[in-house]
Amino acid sequence: MKSPQAASNDGAHYASVQRVLIAVLIANLFVTAIKIFLGLVTGALAVIADGFHSLVDSSSNLVGLFAIRMARRPADELHPYGYSRYETLGALAIGGLLLMAAWEIGASVVRHLFTRTAPEINSLVIILIVLTLPLNILIVVIEKRYGKQLNSEILLADAKHTQSDLFVTSSVIISLVGVRLGFVWLDALVAAAVVLLIIRAAFSIIGDTTQQLTDANVADAAMVKEIALGAPGVRFVHHIRSRGTPDAAFVDLHVKVLPEMSTSQAHAVATEVERRLIKDLPNVSDALVHIEPSHDQEYNPWERMAHDVRRIAEGMGLGAHDLHIHTDLRGAYTAEVHLEFLDDITVGQAHTLADQFEQRVRQRWPQIQEIITHLEPLHHMVLMPESTPNPVLDAQIRKLLQEHVHADQIVEVAVYKFSGHLSALIKLSLPSHTPLDEAHDISESIEASLLDNIPTLQRITVHLEPDTRT
Repeated sequence: MKSPQAASNDGAHYASVQRVLIAVLIANLFVTAIKIFLGLVTGALAVIADGFHSLVDSSSNLVGLFAIRMARRPADELHPYGYSRYETLGALAIGGLLLMAAWEIGASVVRHLFTRTAPEINSLVIILIVLTLPLNILIVVIEKRYGKQLNSEILLADAKHTQSDLFVTSSVIISLVGVRLGFVWLDALVAAAVVLLIIRAAFSIIGDTTQQLTDANVADAAMVKEIALGAPGVRFVHHIRSRGTPDAAFVDLHVKVLPEMSTSQAHAVATEVERRLIKDLPNVSDALVHIEPSHDQEYNPWERMAHDVRRIAEGMGLGAHDLHIHTDLRGAYTAEVHLEFLDDITVGQAHTLADQFEQRVRQRWPQIQEIITHLEPLHHMVLMPESTPNPVLDAQIRKLLQEHVHADQIVEVAVYKFSGHLSALIKLSLPSHTPLDEAHDISESIEASLLDNIPTLQRITVHLEPDTRT
């Protein structure tokens, strides 16, 4: 089911669509009353046809309002994907109403050919019909604008429907002028042309809605692939599918990751891909990512070792960070890693777990002859500072930092005492094109310099961020 935030957004979306439909309904009823009244009074078949066409407009607005009322209902157990399909059904019903109107008008044309009754047209009738044209233009502009803005099927379908009114009314005006000049046959001819325009609009709407009801793709597969490949850990993307409606698409895809990944790592990758798709593609309401192991590509030994070491640590319920793997001239590997334990564990228990961790790593990778583990506590709660920042120490740190970076690259320096330990938090801004290994060397140089020159510091955290000015 959708999140509360998504449901709230849907509610606002459908409320906006509903307001537009109500305004358009009022305008269409006004136009319909004028046209049908004039058609019945004058006997002009083209005017009556145009009036019935406008009546279908009003009917389609009512259908749209009902469809929107149903579509805005939140997802439930019976409809876990929501009720947005009702908007598609409403658009399909509008197409059906258009076909019914075409049939009725077509039948009137046939009857007119046999009766050959001449309509009574005067200048006032032509003027009144002309006055309805700007209102139809306004309706089309409003529906198209909000239909695109809200990505609403029902508004876009109704705009396409109402747009045919422009051609119909323009043709009717021409026929009325022709009849007034003595070309009586022009009335039936224009009415027949109206029928063809209505049929064309009907099949256009039915074709669009049928695509949605038959689960045609509604999301750009190329965009989905590009966004998914941008997530860390994703090696390959395939079997992309989507369905739903243009404003509520559901996407599923298969993503390949390293086979050495743990379940929790793979799940984190899938969650990140889903988050990015929903965030970057406005019409995507939900995404489902299937994780698969990638066996079709060879990876270097360090990648495989790094994933295995982290997987083993996670499998033992341990945290792992600052992993470094290097080799000597003989080709033997040495691994250095910081292991995190819950802070209520004893030194003996932590050492035993670390030994088990090292043993499992060696079993998986015999090439790793030495494993150096640094044991760290993982606190249950957020630590609170015990004292206020020290401005003297802050100035001393800034002076030392300027031996490694420019003064304008120092974003923030903060010194706090946590649990009796003095800690420094340093934020630096480096050019965005700086290689990662170079940035890491700068961080390590800064940390070593501060620890050598300020013995009271126990912990230093250097946070690097790209300088958007470069």
